[in-house]
Amino acid sequence: MIAYYCRIYTLLLLFLTSTSLLQAQAQQGATSSGKITGTLQEAESKKPVGFANVVLLSARDSSLVTGATSDIEGKFILERVPAGQFILRISMVGYPTRFVPNISITPTAPEARLGIISLKAASTRLGEVQVTAERPVVEYELDKRVVNVARDVNAQSGTVAEVMQNVPSVTVDVDGNVSLRGSSNVTILVDGKRSSLANLSLDQIPANLIENIEIITNPSSKYDPEGTSGVINLILKKDKKPGFNGSATVNAGTYDNYNTSLNLNYRYFKWSVNGGYDFRHSTRPGWNSSSTTYFGDTLSYLEQNGERDNKDISHNFRLGADYFLTPKHTLSASALYRTDNEKGNNSIFYRFLDENRQLTRSSNRLTEDSEDGYNVDLTLGYRQTFERKGQELTADLIFTDNVDDEESLFTEYEMIGAAPAQVQNSITDDKNRRLVAQADFVRPISESSSFETGFRSSLQRLDEDARFFDLRNSTGEFVYNDIISNHFVYDEQVHAAYANYSNKFKSISYQLGLRAEQTFTTSDQRTSNQVFRNDYFSLFPSLFVTQEINKDNKVQFSYSRRINRPRSRFLNPFVDLSDKYNVDYGNPELMPEFINSLELGYLRYWGSSSLNVSTFYRHTMDQIQRLRTTADVTDENGENFIRTETTFINLSDGTSYGVELAATHEPTKWWRLNGGVSGFRTELSDTQGDTELSNSQLSWNAKLNSTMTVWKNMDIQLSGNYRAPMASIQGRMEEMYSADLGIKKDVLKKKGTVLFRVSDIFNTREFNFLSYDDDFRTVSNNKRQSRIFYIGFTYRLNSEDSSRNRERRRQNEEDGGMEEEGF
Repeated sequence: MIAYYCRIYTLLLLFLTSTSLLQAQAQQGATSSGKITGTLQEAESKKPVGFANVVLLSARDSSLVTGATSDIEGKFILERVPAGQFILRISMVGYPTRFVPNISITPTAPEARLGIISLKAASTRLGEVQVTAERPVVEYELDKRVVNVARDVNAQSGTVAEVMQNVPSVTVDVDGNVSLRGSSNVTILVDGKRSSLANLSLDQIPANLIENIEIITNPSSKYDPEGTSGVINLILKKDKKPGFNGSATVNAGTYDNYNTSLNLNYRYFKWSVNGGYDFRHSTRPGWNSSSTTYFGDTLSYLEQNGERDNKDISHNFRLGADYFLTPKHTLSASALYRTDNEKGNNSIFYRFLDENRQLTRSSNRLTEDSEDGYNVDLTLGYRQTFERKGQELTADLIFTDNVDDEESLFTEYEMIGAAPAQVQNSITDDKNRRLVAQADFVRPISESSSFETGFRSSLQRLDEDARFFDLRNSTGEFVYNDIISNHFVYDEQVHAAYANYSNKFKSISYQLGLRAEQTFTTSDQRTSNQVFRNDYFSLFPSLFVTQEINKDNKVQFSYSRRINRPRSRFLNPFVDLSDKYNVDYGNPELMPEFINSLELGYLRYWGSSSLNVSTFYRHTMDQIQRLRTTADVTDENGENFIRTETTFINLSDGTSYGVELAATHEPTKWWRLNGGVSGFRTELSDTQGDTELSNSQLSWNAKLNSTMTVWKNMDIQLSGNYRAPMASIQGRMEEMYSADLGIKKDVLKKKGTVLFRVSDIFNTREFNFLSYDDDFRTVSNNKRQSRIFYIGFTYRLNSEDSSRNRERRRQNEEDGGMEEEGF
């Protein structure tokens, strides 16, 4: 079936490309309506300079605003430029980079016509504007936050999860899973699309692959509505500078952690090619303990203590290319291949106590496991612009393939008595394949209004085949266990179309959007011959209204409806008995969550400082939560014991609301601060049989990041975060806090960087939980080795800078040592 749809969508993509029925990439806001035009011309011959790189920078902090490529006649157009002061940077192989300063866009003068801009290849060197302002680690906009990964010291040696530790309102758990404003249902995108990287936990993604991270708490209807709390969009590095550029990095850390990476980019004439390789070797020992009290006819206790150590080796290969057919037509392709090998061992010691806390029995369970897997991403893209300014078509075909083969050996034996050890082997094959076809079109209607539309179809299959084998002590042979082995297949199709209309009336901008989705799902438990289908149609409206008081003051109200579809493991009804004291099983009748999200935000700038205040409210219907119960069981040997059973349910209701403050400030030229505080209340309620479940709690978190340039080209970054306890339907997640330190120094005329970093300085990062109901109470503590010392070095290659410096030296000699400034 996937092969059939692949052919259908390939033909559809080609059809869209050739006929231009759908057109353009959606804009991310409706407030940018300015335009900058000009023509590039060679100074001596007066010939046009085509295919030059034209980039618009903010005069305030040198951040990238937009960019374009000059056409064959040397003309360029920069559209949807917000009001403000800018600098234009023009670069082309064979020419010194040119800067054009003092470009102004205002509501009353929204267009800047620069006319002819001459580029000189020889004789007089064009002077350069020295842009000294640096982008902060976190920038705040009304509808999103942008984390500039390159400015974070953690990015030099760490993972995306470690970078996210510094972002207000975001928390990351022990396994690298992210939560936003208290909700773990977050959609991860890569360059605005689903990919195999997005299927990994954030502690598996190297931060040096990422240019910046967009955190969108209330996305418009253009975005996939999956994820209750918003979207985290990882933007990969793609250096667009002409010539050959790149960087190489090596890092080493304590506990046998080290990584290397190589990133290369080349742009010439109609081609732009980028590629890279990343190697990581990581180990992270961990400890856990739990204590459970069972309130049955007879009081009893279970204590568990565990240790785990694992080694993970991964290789990442990337290759991408853009080909400019004409100034208005671009083809792109990219491929990512990742291999992963993980080996680990885990031990759990069980102690069973009676009502007097006297030991009745104890056992030990040892696990050795290994996992080999690979991830593949293949993307084909097409982009077309038109004569009408701002009109654009994009179309993409994306295929992802994730495969994991895992083998585990379990050994369990009684600590008291001479009972033989129970040995079990498991082999699990996981496959996750997805095919996505999407196209987006935007068409300006007037200077301030536009219409955008598009479609997206996604076909996904998850196939998990788990086979268990028990060792027969009498023969020494492993025998297939058909009671706990299971094969589960989940198929999902989502077909969507959306439309957005935006306009502006005086200082008020607005956007109305609607997305329609048809979903088809099939849960096939092949071992037990159980098939469950759930097909549904959904509408997702969105509304954004922005009041621009002036260029430094903005207010925005937004509303969106979102969805959270249950994961495949939440749906698999097969009971996992591999740990007989703690079993879990899915619920195939789970319904998706639907969320109504409202947000009111205010953004204010004071020079280099900013303040972002947001209030938010989320109401969730059919919220998915874990449900734990206890059961008295007797095993095949006649042993009686109490076990904990975990499954998933839809709650009747869930509400979360709160306030968030985030700010940036520069007390001095050498000291930059950013941080934030968010407080929110979570209310959960449901009825299960004769039992009413409810819980509510006020929670908050705070983060502060301080970067100091204490010496020439040397930065010291100190960050800390605190997260208060958070509620679940049967308990809470306890508080968590930590601090990180990083020092980096530029060397070799800024071509190299030396790094020293310490994660979790005080070794305080723990993940602790409290769970309870009428039958039990469990306190659990989990700790991974988080205090790690890193040292590293990065070297940057930049042929454009080298050629420019050579040209500068040559011209300086010709001018008798005097440098001429000018534009």
